[in-house]
Amino acid sequence: RRAAYAQQDAGVGTGTGTPGGTLASMTSGGTRVVKAAGAVVHRTGERGTEVLLAHRPKYDDWSLPKGGLDDGESYEQAAVREVEEETGFTGELGAHVGAVGYAVRNEQKVVHYWLLAANGGSFAPNLEVDAVEWLPPKKALRLLSYRRDVNVVAQAVSQLRRPKAAVVHFVRHANAGQRSSWTKDDHLRPLSKKGLRQARTISRRLLEVPVATIRSSYYERCKATVRPLADALDCEVVHEPALAEGTPPEEVVDYLRTLRGTTAVLCSHGDVISNLIGHLAAEGVRFESPLQWKKGSVWTLELRKGKVVGGKYTPPPSG
Repeated sequence: RRAAYAQQDAGVGTGTGTPGGTLASMTSGGTRVVKAAGAVVHRTGERGTEVLLAHRPKYDDWSLPKGGLDDGESYEQAAVREVEEETGFTGELGAHVGAVGYAVRNEQKVVHYWLLAANGGSFAPNLEVDAVEWLPPKKALRLLSYRRDVNVVAQAVSQLRRPKAAVVHFVRHANAGQRSSWTKDDHLRPLSKKGLRQARTISRRLLEVPVATIRSSYYERCKATVRPLADALDCEVVHEPALAEGTPPEEVVDYLRTLRGTTAVLCSHGDVISNLIGHLAAEGVRFESPLQWKKGSVWTLELRKGKVVGGKYTPPPSG
């Protein structure tokens, strides 16, 4: 039975460790982050590409095989182990699809997913999973119980079909007050209270889509905008010079060409994003949304072979 999208996932496994042996990390807000890993297991069947889904009787849901990290395990090791333990299938990891996060009770859970091509094994019912299904992608997307899993599978299938494609969520930094009222180095200007609220909402919005890397201008207001997301996904914020204030659009386009086969969140400034979107529009890229770029907004850009082919605008959080 398909569970409602709004239903919360009741858990990601019973692993109790993380790389380095610690139980969990903490977000900057003090929330405990429980780490897990899984995979979008796939094979080529008579109907073409098929994706493996697992049914958990405890929660009566259809999801992707995943589970918590054992002590000292890497995310990659946990993904392979959990797939075999829950489904009986083995294989080699492919591309990193990305990480998603969600809250369960008083904890924040993060799951990193990889592609995994099945090359052996067979399923036997166990305590965690009582049935599996090999399904074409469209049927798998309809059966999955959670929207975040739908997003992960959709991205994984896209990567299988177009290994050089990429999705980039281009964030304009959240509200940081007035430049004229800040007397110190402008690189250090922090987010305002409104900006901090916006940053948390941006994080919640992006936690349901797979994110493989987070990169930012080195300005504090940009780093602070994506820091809640990075904390929740157990990722580092990588400083990228091409995202700094004043970067010409041609240089940003050159940088975007390097983002292939990944899902990235980039945080930059109003001048960088406005000049980029204007440049792309002048080059003939068609956008689904009006050309605007308010503080705290997100442009989601689709790239194929390093070239932007479309994009959609999400307005900033209100309040």
